[in-house]
Amino acid sequence: MGGRLQPLFVASLLLVAAEQTRSLAAPNHHFYCNTGYNVQDCDVQLKQLAGGLAGMDLAPLGDWTWILVRSRDWKPILRRVGRDPDSPAFTILEKRQTFLEEALFNASPERARTLLEKWRIPLDQILMFAVAHELGHALCQETDESRARSHAAQLRSTGSVTCLGRRENDEL
Repeated sequence: MGGRLQPLFVASLLLVAAEQTRSLAAPNHHFYCNTGYNVQDCDVQLKQLAGGLAGMDLAPLGDWTWILVRSRDWKPILRRVGRDPDSPAFTILEKRQTFLEEALFNASPERARTLLEKWRIPLDQILMFAVAHELGHALCQETDESRARSHAAQLRSTGSVTCLGRRENDEL
């Protein structure tokens, strides 16, 4: 990844997420914003992410890192790694990391239009749609997009997922 991460690890954010998580064994999550984020925007968006994660059983995930990337840096990163630049999130299973584009929290009008056209999800739901999808990959070590979508739907409706057969891959 082309920039440095600002270590905006928010201890109070982890406490909130841990207290609200269904599981008794709260996972160890690390939250960062890529270089260029201002501290206030980073803090607001990380709290929004933690709030969405709070209703899900993430104990099976274990140690995980969440990284927010500014929208202006997003497409060049995805093009460099040969991924769809219109995708607002991706997960690297091997490194136990999920990357989320800033547009999931605060999209410019142009990016909002692209997200709506491509994904056909209302903007007020796209963050949790993307997070649940990436968790479908992460929780089940799933590389198949169709199965990840199915796991994501289960997560969004029940807060947990039952994985059928684990598969591994370096990057999703």
